[in-house]
Amino acid sequence: MKRILVVDDDIDILTVVQLVLESHGFEVAAISNWQQIYTQIDTFKPDLILLDVLLGTQDGRNICKQLKSSNDTKHISVILFSANHNVEKSVSECLADSFISKPFDINDLIEGINNQLMETNGFN
Repeated sequence: MKRILVVDDDIDILTVVQLVLESHGFEVAAISNWQQIYTQIDTFKPDLILLDVLLGTQDGRNICKQLKSSNDTKHISVILFSANHNVEKSVSECLADSFISKPFDINDLIEGINNQLMETNGFN
C-alpha cells in the first residue's frame, strides 16, 4: 500500500483529501502544521507528499526545495497543490514533481497521484 503525506493548513481540505485517498486504497498521514513534516517523513516514510503551497507563515515551494535538495528526501515525489494558479509556473523552480490546482476534481487528483507514483517506480 502506497503512503501519502498530505500537508495543508486548511483542516476541511485536509480531512476531505485524507478520506478520498484512503477510500482509494492509500495509507494517509495528514498534518496541518508544516513544522511536523520532517518528523512525519521520518516516522511515516511516505512514497509521495501532497503539499499545499500556502501554509500560513511558510511557503510550500521552499519546503519542497529543501526536500528535493536533501539526499535523505529527494527520492520522495512531491505534488504541490494550490488555489493560486499563478504558482504553477514556479513548480519546476522548486523541483516539485507535479502541480494540481485547487479546487480539484477528485478523479484528477487520484489520476495525478497514480501517474506520479508510476513514474517514480519506473512504470512510465
